[in-house]
Amino acid sequence: MSKILTSKKMIISSVISLILSLALLGTASYAWLSMNKETTSNGMQLKVEVTPNLIIDDEIAALRAVDRPVDANFRVDFTNAATTLRPATHDADYTTFSTGLKYVTNPSEVSVTTGLAKSSGLTFANAVNGTYNYYVDYIIYIASTGAAMSGQNLTATLNPAAVIANSSATAQDTLKATSIDFYLGDEVTSGNYKGTLNVAGYDASANNYTTAKTSVTLLENGSIPLNTSSQIKVTMRCYVDGALLKSAGQAFINAATVATDDITVNVTFAAVDYVAP
Repeated sequence: MSKILTSKKMIISSVISLILSLALLGTASYAWLSMNKETTSNGMQLKVEVTPNLIIDDEIAALRAVDRPVDANFRVDFTNAATTLRPATHDADYTTFSTGLKYVTNPSEVSVTTGLAKSSGLTFANAVNGTYNYYVDYIIYIASTGAAMSGQNLTATLNPAAVIANSSATAQDTLKATSIDFYLGDEVTSGNYKGTLNVAGYDASANNYTTAKTSVTLLENGSIPLNTSSQIKVTMRCYVDGALLKSAGQAFINAATVATDDITVNVTFAAVDYVAP
């Protein structure tokens, strides 16, 4: 009888240990970059606005058809179907990374607690959409109404305080790592790249979790054409930046599962008179 009781105790103990192990596994923190985890956006939204001296549309024909300011479009809302993205980060070496983005090819060398590289370092590859998706592109066209404008600065601004949804701390960190690379012109190239904004409001190029950046200048002391004759094309490449720092030695995202539902990013384009320095 004592042997039977002992066996039962051992079985119960093993079951309890297994349950505890599974519970710990479920709550453990993993760097999503280290696991090459995909992040799913259930209808990510991008709301794009312009100041009243500009008009905007996602189709050239619609933009050209506006012949009076009263008919002008000042806002375009993009809503995607659910999209699964793998993390990436910006890189200025367009010869190696033609998309302007790269992803980690040796994820085992990423710390599972910080989301950053171990001492042995990381290797990267060009983040090209295909089998997996790394980014979503949004294209808009901007022009003036009434008359062409010269001597203008065209800026894009992202308001971090306005884009963070009511969600858990982990989900908010994911939202803060949501980033946009801005390109002016017909192609995604180094020459057309104008800067990066993220929901956190940090300067990704400095990446010191301190330097702020909430706007980029797409056009300096330039001309904005009348909509009925021409337009300016802007490509916004949206992605989740796995390298963006939250604090010293800590990336924003380090969970095994990352909720990116209800991401809403608000971007405003403005044209203002250029002032010589």
